[in-house]
Order: sequence, then structure tokens, then C-alpha cells
Amino acid sequence: MSVITRKDVPVEETWDLTPIFASDEEWEKAYIQVDQDLDGMLEGNIIMDSAKSTLDLLRKYDSLMERFSRVSSYAFYKYSEDGTDSDNQHRLGRSQNLAKKSYNLSTVIVNQFLQSAKDVLPTYMEEESGLQTYHRFLEKIDNLREHSLKPDMEDLLSSLGQTLNASNSIYLTVTASDLTFESVKDKDGKEVPVSLFMYMTQVETSPDTVLRRNAYQSLSDGLKKYQHGLAQTLTSQIHKNVSIAKLRQYPTTMDYLLQYDSPADNNFYAGDGIPRQYFEDVLDTFQQDLAPHMQRYARLRKRQLGLDRLLFSDVKAPLDPDFDPPISYEEAGEIIVEAVGVLGSEYQDLMRKVFTERWVYRGDNVGRRMIAFGGGVHGVHGYSFYPWGGNLFDVILLGHELGHAIHLTLAAQNQKFINNGQSLLFVEAPSTLVEHLIVQYLRENRDDPRLHRWLNMYSMMSYHHNCVTHILEAELLRRLYKMADQKTPLTTSVISNTKGAVLSEFWGDTVEIDEGAKLTWMRQPHYYMGLYPFTYSIGTSASTVVAKRIQAEGLSVGEQWTDVLKRGGTMSGFDLYKMAGLDMSTTDVIKQAIAHVGNIVDELEKSF
Repeated sequence: MSVITRKDVPVEETWDLTPIFASDEEWEKAYIQVDQDLDGMLEGNIIMDSAKSTLDLLRKYDSLMERFSRVSSYAFYKYSEDGTDSDNQHRLGRSQNLAKKSYNLSTVIVNQFLQSAKDVLPTYMEEESGLQTYHRFLEKIDNLREHSLKPDMEDLLSSLGQTLNASNSIYLTVTASDLTFESVKDKDGKEVPVSLFMYMTQVETSPDTVLRRNAYQSLSDGLKKYQHGLAQTLTSQIHKNVSIAKLRQYPTTMDYLLQYDSPADNNFYAGDGIPRQYFEDVLDTFQQDLAPHMQRYARLRKRQLGLDRLLFSDVKAPLDPDFDPPISYEEAGEIIVEAVGVLGSEYQDLMRKVFTERWVYRGDNVGRRMIAFGGGVHGVHGYSFYPWGGNLFDVILLGHELGHAIHLTLAAQNQKFINNGQSLLFVEAPSTLVEHLIVQYLRENRDDPRLHRWLNMYSMMSYHHNCVTHILEAELLRRLYKMADQKTPLTTSVISNTKGAVLSEFWGDTVEIDEGAKLTWMRQPHYYMGLYPFTYSIGTSASTVVAKRIQAEGLSVGEQWTDVLKRGGTMSGFDLYKMAGLDMSTTDVIKQAIAHVGNIVDELEKSF
């Protein structure tokens, strides 16, 4: 357990936030100015009566949103360092208040555009070439026309934003603050505390079968006490989306969730207009084609662990638990920088700066955030938060988060802020590609059969997380939303039994699906994020194929990928993939990735 405070963390283990703001005092000045400017635009007139006034408005809005982003990012990063610090809490709370004003301003501006005639903007863009700079932002707004409501209705929905997000807030509060679990014994009789975070990050992959199974039972017992309340919370979230989908006249709620997010969010077009049939084809392909390989791997796990029965608590148990070589942060940096060299010198130079200019916070102090992330600040560069543990596993996961940070850095360097909302269809590809490149680099530069086997097992863990766990989350959502559209009551038993059926169909007779497994819908906030879970599998599949192409064809493919990253949010996810040489509009690339998983299982079966 962490015992040092934030002030005792060595400087080299912290990130350097001075490129955002040189001091807290500078942040305060920026906050006051952004607050005043938001009020000024909200209280003033939004004028778009000519091409020039429209361009002036977009420039002003873009600049203000970029400055707001800096203010909010700094507050969030400081809070991530130490959430127990009262100054950090106060700063974050104030930035959240600022976010509400930003949300309101975005709604007003988007609604103003939607009120104008459809032929007005194309005319303005012909008259004023500067408007071409914001073409993506304007295109996305135009795509909303068919399903937009009257301005007063849009304003009403915007004003109810906090209420409409209540289900998610309640879920996060209950799981973070109210859920408690009984401590359990490990194989040596030592008492071990249990929490959701600890179970999913440590216990689930522990080599100690006694600990895994005891902790799983404790987790299941704890979740069961809250199952009815959280079932009602999830049902409320689903019914809210069903109602809004009908209000916006979408044929189904899934169509709404795939094509529309709040226009008041700068990422309002993240859905990219994904066809519902494509979404369903992706889910069907993974469940039909990937399941046989994962079932083979489950049988291997059962044999290797010497288990009579493979329980749901055993599906992520390590096959070679004694292989865990320690690696320093400095060595990790060298490995990651070398591994991404195949993406070109520009990408590699940015990755080198991560380690020379302190883009990562890795201090182990009281109050720090526990979950890793990779982000970025427009006009500055990327940042990552990573609780560094010092082993091979950490090297690859740190690389994943830095993949996000470098992607966002390249996008911000080359695009306007309001154009730059990332496509959810694409956003997990840059991060998972770095994972693949680190695995390839270690394979090619470390002559150790046991390491190579471990890398295969790591890859399987990654595919399990991204292409099994998340795709089965999406499958549960597909079934529940279809039920809701058909007015089928979503009771606790309906949700849990549907989850159990999804798991049983995927794992067949290889894994025992008990009552605790049926409650896994209670573990994740993904069910409150539209249909987001399935996008992980798209990004992972694409990066698998790109990594293999880089390995076969070399630097030119890697540099092409880096150029794609610079496009940021100015292209749809499908078009970004197309620019990278991938046709993701069909399931062909997904099938190639699944075949790759099958080859890994072949190698593992031989190695054991």
C-alpha cells in the first residue's frame, strides 16, 4: 500500500505540467479569462448572417474551446496526481462548472447552424475559403439535420444533461463508494482484501487458484446484494436512450447510438454513422469465428493448470506464473522507443520526448488515480498516467497508453480543435498497434523461447480483453436494446440470465458459467457508454493487420500510418482506415485478425 504523499514523489516519477500552465496561479488567471469569455459568448448574439461573420464565429469558438481544454486538462491531471488534496478537488470542481458552460455554448452554436437553411453553408464556403478549415465540424453538423429537434427542444435536452446522465453517475458512485466485499484467504492462509479494482487488475490473473476462486466468490456475493438496484439503474439508462431515439425518429435505438452523440460535445460525431448491420455483422463474426480458438485456449489452460473444472474465475489465470522478469522504467523507455522506430523518425522522436520531457506520471503515492490513461492537451502535447509496477507486462501496457498520447499529439499538431473529435471506430487502433510493435520488437531482439511463449500469452490476454470481454459486453447490449425496443420488461433476472446465455454460447462446454458470471454486467461502466465496447475489437483487428504489414513491408507502411494519425478527427473512422490501406467496411480484416489468434493458439499448444 502507498505510504508516501504527493510531495515526496521523486520529480522523475512525475509529469511536467508547466507546458500547460507554469503554475497554479497561471491556471487561475486562465480560468477567470475563459469563464468570462464563455459568459460573453453565451450572453451575446451568435451572428452567422454572412460568410465572414460565420468564419469569425468559428475562429473565436475554436480558440475558446482550446483554451477551455487546457484549463480542464490541467485540473484533471492535478486531481489524478492526488485526489485527496483539497486544492485539487476544488480546482476540478470549478473546471466541471466551466464544462457546463462550455456544453451550453456548444449547444447554442450547433443549434444555430441547424436552424439555417441547408444550402446556406455551402454558399458561405464558396464565398469564404477560410471556412474550408472547419469543413469536418460543419459536415458533421449537417449530418445531424435529419434527426435534430426544434431549438427549444434541443436546449431543453441540453439543460437536462446532468439528469439524463444520472444513471451513469449513480453506477459510478455505488461501485466506487458503496460496494464492499469480504476479505478472503489465499493458498497460504493469508488474508487478502477484495475490491472491484483489485480483482480485475490483480486477482483475476493471479496464479493462486485458491485466491482467485475465493475472491471471485466474495465479489459475486458483494455484487448480488446490489443487483436489483443496479439493474434498475441500467434499465433506466436503456429506457432513456430508447425514448431519445424515438424522439429523434431513429428506426431503432441501436441506430441512434451508432450515429448520434450529444451535439453539445466536441466529439458529438464520434459514432461516424456506423450502419446497424455492420455492428451486428462484427458481433456475429467474432462470436462465430473467434469462439472456437478461445475454447481451444480454455482447454489448454485447464490442462496446464491441472484443474478438474475450469470455472469462470479461471479464464484469465496465467499459464507460466513464474516468468515475470523485472524491467526498469528506463529500460522500458528504450524498448518502446526502439519498437516504434518502424513508424518513422517523426513518430519515434515524439516517443523519445515522452521519456526525456516527462510526459508520464508514475509516482506511487496516497491519493493517486489507479486507472491508467493516455491523453493529450491541444497546443501542448500528450500525457499519460501509468501506475508503474516494473515488469514486462507494464512495458506493453505503458506502450498502449503512450500510443494514445502520441496519436493525440500528432492530431493536435495538424488539426483545429473543434475538428478534432476522435472517431470511436478508430481510436483504439493507434494504442493497440504500439502493443503489437513492442511484442514484435522483443521477439526479434530477444532470443529466449520462454519469453516468446510469454509474449504469445500476453497477446492472448490482450485479445481476450479487447475482442472477447468487450464484444460480449456489446452482445449483451444488442440483446437488451432489442428487448427494450420491443417493450420487453428488463428485470434483474432478464439481464443476468441474458448475460449468462451470452457467455455460455461463446465458451460452450469449456468454462462453467455460474451465478457469479451472470453478474459480470455489474462490473463495468461500459454499459452506460452507448455501444462503445465493440469499437475495441475493431481497433485491435485493424492494428493486428497493420502490424503484420509493417513486419512484412517495412518503414513505408509505418510512415503511412503516422500520416493517418495526423488527420485526427477530420475523417471518418472508415476513411482513416482506408487511407491506411484497410477496408474496414466489411469483416475481412476482422477475419484476418481472428486467424492470427488461431495461429497463436497453435504455437502455444505446441510450446506446452
